[in-house]
Amino acid sequence: MTTRPGSTAAIESATGLPWSQISAALDAAGGADTDHAGLAAAACTLFRGKVDNAGWWAQTAAVAYEQQIGRRLPGQVSDGTFQVSVSKTLPGDPAQVLAAVETLMAGRTGLGGVDFAEEPTTSGTEKWQYWRAKLADGTRVTATIGATAPTRDRKQAEGAAGESGREAVRSADVRSTAAFQISRLGSAGAVEEWRAWFKDLLKELR
Repeated sequence: MTTRPGSTAAIESATGLPWSQISAALDAAGGADTDHAGLAAAACTLFRGKVDNAGWWAQTAAVAYEQQIGRRLPGQVSDGTFQVSVSKTLPGDPAQVLAAVETLMAGRTGLGGVDFAEEPTTSGTEKWQYWRAKLADGTRVTATIGATAPTRDRKQAEGAAGESGREAVRSADVRSTAAFQISRLGSAGAVEEWRAWFKDLLKELR
């Protein structure tokens, strides 16, 4: 069994590591013979220093790996409920992309036909921005926004530009990924319904 490309793309974007390398590291940590906590610990060691909230991304990677080896149904988490994530990369730093998310959500009273249980909230750190909403059916939606890792072309351009032009190259190519996740879903069928809904929503995110 394999994970869906979208379930690993956000992990790759956040950490700058290809999924093949992450998967190989979890294989080396014991693979299917290792429990979820052990896989998450191995991923956390791999991610430390590459991403701010390494623990959160390690949990996400462990779940994706468990889906890949057939231990979980796609979208299923340890408590038996389901979740799904859809992401989009946009020009701009995390604060700018959060502003775009807030514009997209402005005036909405709910998502996917389900009302908000309370007003959505935002928060952030130096490198990460978050948009969160609780829905009336008990599900939770979180948009996690972080800058993408520099591409090889950008690194080469920075090197060629020299010290004086390096910041201009860096600023011109800043991009951030907004990963929307809905959790506490009651069934595998709901995963595909919400995946399709969020894909349509993200077409409006600019």
